[in-house]
Amino acid sequence: MSATLGDVPPPDASVLTVEHLSVRAPTKTILSDISIEFPDKDVTGIIGPSGCGKTTLIRTLNRMIDTSPGLVVEGRVRYRGQDIYDRAVNPVLVRQRIGMVFQRPTVFPLSVFENVAFGLRLQRAEESTVEEVVRRSLVRAGLWNEIGNDLDQPALELSGGQQQRLCIARALAIEPRVLLFDEPTSSLDPIAAQKVEELFAELARDFAVIIVTHNLTQAARVASRTAFLYQGRLVEFAPTEELFERPRERLTQEYITGRFG
Repeated sequence: MSATLGDVPPPDASVLTVEHLSVRAPTKTILSDISIEFPDKDVTGIIGPSGCGKTTLIRTLNRMIDTSPGLVVEGRVRYRGQDIYDRAVNPVLVRQRIGMVFQRPTVFPLSVFENVAFGLRLQRAEESTVEEVVRRSLVRAGLWNEIGNDLDQPALELSGGQQQRLCIARALAIEPRVLLFDEPTSSLDPIAAQKVEELFAELARDFAVIIVTHNLTQAARVASRTAFLYQGRLVEFAPTEELFERPRERLTQEYITGRFG
């Protein structure tokens, strides 16, 4: 098996395919037998009550789960047909192809420019390339018009919403093919959250976008398809309008109508 990850999918393949995925801790099972396919160039939402395994699921999709000691992953996660958990696959390369933005902005105590350039520096990119990619990434993240004239300012001086979009720009700079978002607006005020939400449709023109959210109205607004998890199991996965208006499963209906408990 090659140690690289191909970018050309086999015919009719989804960009990410999860097959019989389970995640076990020493004393409990967190995810149980999850199978799901994530389409390319689209927005997929993942919803469910606290503790249902949403964050664990999304962390398996780019092997961030590797940083949690004591967890055992079973099953397969395929990126364009290739199992990312194959021993020959470098997890660093996995995270370059499948980027992640966390719940709280994780900016570094560096300038705006160096935050976006961070991954490029690790790749030892040419300076002219770095400057071009930083600008392009800030434009795509909707930040260039706000802070493009002062890229030397400390990133920690930006507002919370700007910091989150800076994290998106940093993820974009290393040219991922998939972007994962773990409750990306939960710590933001409504105006900042709206600006981040507006990016999703734009990003989905070029990437697969997968969003974990506890906000049902957010999932309804931004996701084309939505998965509902409960107690570590995938209850239902369907086009968002269908899942919210005509759910097949009783648990789904109870959850989205607030009669859950």
